[in-house]
Amino acid sequence: MYTNFFSLSELPFSIAPNPKYLFMSDRHREALTHLNHGLDGSGGFVLLTGEVGTGKTTVSRCLMAELPESTQLAFILNPTLSSKELLATICDQLKIRYRKTGATLKTLTDKISEKLLKNHANDINTLLIIDEAQHLEAEVLEQLRLLTNLETNTKKLLQVILIGQPELQQLLKRRDLRQLAQRITARYHLLPLNQPELASYIKHRLSVADCHRALFNKSALTTIHNISQGIPRLINLICHSALMEAYNSNNAVVDKKIVVKAASHALGDDFEQPAWWQQKNTKRVMAASVLAIVLFMGFWIGQGEQLQIASHEVENLAQTQPQTVDTSVLEKTVEQAQPLEQIQAPLLTQEPVVKAAEEQVVEKNIMQLTVSSDKPQPQVKVLKEKVDETPAKEIAPKEYQVEAVDGVSDDLLARFQAAIDDTKNSDVNADKPDDANTQPENIKPLTQMPAWVQEGVPSLRFEQHIYASDGEGWVNVNGRDRYEGDNIANGLIIDKILPQQVILTYRGEKFSLPALTNW
Repeated sequence: MYTNFFSLSELPFSIAPNPKYLFMSDRHREALTHLNHGLDGSGGFVLLTGEVGTGKTTVSRCLMAELPESTQLAFILNPTLSSKELLATICDQLKIRYRKTGATLKTLTDKISEKLLKNHANDINTLLIIDEAQHLEAEVLEQLRLLTNLETNTKKLLQVILIGQPELQQLLKRRDLRQLAQRITARYHLLPLNQPELASYIKHRLSVADCHRALFNKSALTTIHNISQGIPRLINLICHSALMEAYNSNNAVVDKKIVVKAASHALGDDFEQPAWWQQKNTKRVMAASVLAIVLFMGFWIGQGEQLQIASHEVENLAQTQPQTVDTSVLEKTVEQAQPLEQIQAPLLTQEPVVKAAEEQVVEKNIMQLTVSSDKPQPQVKVLKEKVDETPAKEIAPKEYQVEAVDGVSDDLLARFQAAIDDTKNSDVNADKPDDANTQPENIKPLTQMPAWVQEGVPSLRFEQHIYASDGEGWVNVNGRDRYEGDNIANGLIIDKILPQQVILTYRGEKFSLPALTNW
């Protein structure tokens, strides 16, 4: 293989779910934390979903590696079982002895119940993880729910983690499974990697294989992300094939051309290279060209319209002016007047001048048409008239002063005046930048809030907490789904939903609660 050529200790891009190669991106770290947080609660079911190849199984393997010794685990990889076969598989995983021949659902259920009670008496937690849970039949899921009915006053004796593709979410929306859906205390949907995370992901896997130099250039990383859409399994397939291609062609660094060729080999018919007119760079050039043409055409049309408007204004002005004037004025104006042809041209090409706002006197051009008996040719004289256009002074805001009124005490008048002053001060502060009024928040847990806050907050029961890696989530509070900004009761508002806690506001006081809690 190519391990010696690239100085690798082992193949870095295997699709096997090796926890050693787990790249803890923000999304995977949130998923693992969410699973642990769900297991710390008293609920029965925890849900992890994601698209094919996003790393769900790898996260579950990492979770199993971190389980304490006081936890007995049953892990099922093939869930395409009947209810009886599922119970028998659980017995095998938990090392429960039962009679193979003639075993019934009741017999197997009783055996599992006895094991759960025994583990609880010995302070051992029992955990069941089912991968590819989207293949479970509805009756099998209902049988799982019945197993979680065994509980104490504080916790369930069996905790179940369901791992599957997004179809599992649709399956749990069935009306006949609503009882199971209500017992899911934590949900997380794992999304693919973005482009910066992809670069870190490849660098991480190469470093685990003892390679500390860049084997993929920038264009190759961009192409890998475009083809794989950030799905780790596809990234591994493409990178492994690209390193093979680079080894065969004796290239020390993988570039875009090698990645495209390797993707066609690794993905086969699933990989379709877009035509040249569908490629991203081509689309950008075409969009820029169209935009430039539109701007040029708009500018050209606008210039023509301006010339046409100016011509119409001069013609209208000549038609609306009086045709007769005083002869005493005529003799003086004719001498100074210019021919219409000489004055119309500069008027059409003259750019408008905007006077400064500070000037108190502006000049207006007034065109007066005069006619001479000796010269029938119409003449135009440009006169200038000074017009006073002094801008009005800014009016200062009115100061309100409460005046004495018969029958109203001085104390009440003083309170009115104080309220007006407070309003004025608040308006002034509102004009300041946000940095001047913003104070850093120190969000405390509810147990550290004043007594009136703790006593005023109503009873809360967070039964479900759903948090996706895109930041959008919701909680099930007292049997109802709640989102950020929802008012629960008595002025209690959900301010923000985080992976491990929920920020709430009660009558102006902000505090935090764990994502799964009872109050």
